[in-house]
Amino acid sequence: MQNFFRYFFIFFFINYHVYGDDALYSIKDNQVFLQNDNNILDLRESAKFIAFENAFSILVKKIIEPKDLIKLNRLEDVSVEKLVNDYKITNEDISEISYSANISVNFNQNLILQFFKKNNIRVQTLVSDIYLIFPILKKFNTFYLWEKNNNWYNSLKSEYDNDGLLKLYFPEQNHLNKLRISSDHILNNDFETIKNFLKIHKKNKAIIIVLEETFDNDLKKFKTQVDLSLLEDNYKETIKIFGKTKYEENSSTSQIKLVSKIVINELQNWWKLKVDDLESQTEEIKELFVEHNFLNLKKNIFVENILKKIFSNDEVTLTQINSKSAYFKILSSSSIDKINLSLETYGLTLKQKTKNIYFIEEIN
Repeated sequence: MQNFFRYFFIFFFINYHVYGDDALYSIKDNQVFLQNDNNILDLRESAKFIAFENAFSILVKKIIEPKDLIKLNRLEDVSVEKLVNDYKITNEDISEISYSANISVNFNQNLILQFFKKNNIRVQTLVSDIYLIFPILKKFNTFYLWEKNNNWYNSLKSEYDNDGLLKLYFPEQNHLNKLRISSDHILNNDFETIKNFLKIHKKNKAIIIVLEETFDNDLKKFKTQVDLSLLEDNYKETIKIFGKTKYEENSSTSQIKLVSKIVINELQNWWKLKVDDLESQTEEIKELFVEHNFLNLKKNIFVENILKKIFSNDEVTLTQINSKSAYFKILSSSSIDKINLSLETYGLTLKQKTKNIYFIEEIN
């Protein structure tokens, strides 16, 4: 019983932004190459500065929408070094004519967020739920999915950044997955087969990425077309991410590698815009009451820790607790869809009970 009393003093907060995983602020594999001028200390200092700038550029692309980059570019004398927690130099190679090193950079999460807030630059760090990827390649009227020679699969996976905001899952290219589902099942909207495949891999959503590559004998050029769709709850929706200037539809060489890079980058932007759209739906601060029915104290602590990890700034107060349930009052300007988008990564969701009363439950 004593363990329960501590809950009456718990306060935690919900904010406009979700901070995301710590890995988001750790930028690895910054390769730096310099000419050796015989001063190793100066070379290391120069390499460190270059790595910091490169790592900051990578981080910015992850958490800032392209339309807001112009604000950052207008800033003068940005002291990136002051935003760094620590760094590590590995694979240092020094020859008579050159210097090279791999420098990993860890940024300070709080300082990064304060920096952008101070300069009125919107930051989006909400990590998505995991989307299972169906990378279908149509080439010479043949469809490829789990086959080892599906270069579209390999290119997309190699371009994917595990530490990005959008979390993707690529099922293994093996015989078992080939038996479970084919490109025909997916393209013909066989939702039952798709649902079973998602369940096997413990995922709730999928993104279909179809690349069709043909060769025009008259023009002597490859023609490339890409279509993307979102699959969720037996519903299929087209994802529109491409502008006319993203890539050339007709090219003298295969564009699979180039297009895969563009697709992964555009999907990251699609996710940030998806969250931004939900944030634009927010209204004035409103009062919500949330009930959490738990089987044991451990489960309630789990939910509490997830909420603490995700949210900050708007006050949430524990108003009542008994042996089976905890009740919270939440003051938030975020929409329910925005809150659920934050919670679904951890397998949780809010369900409406009455007008402004909700309960937390696990996603099946």
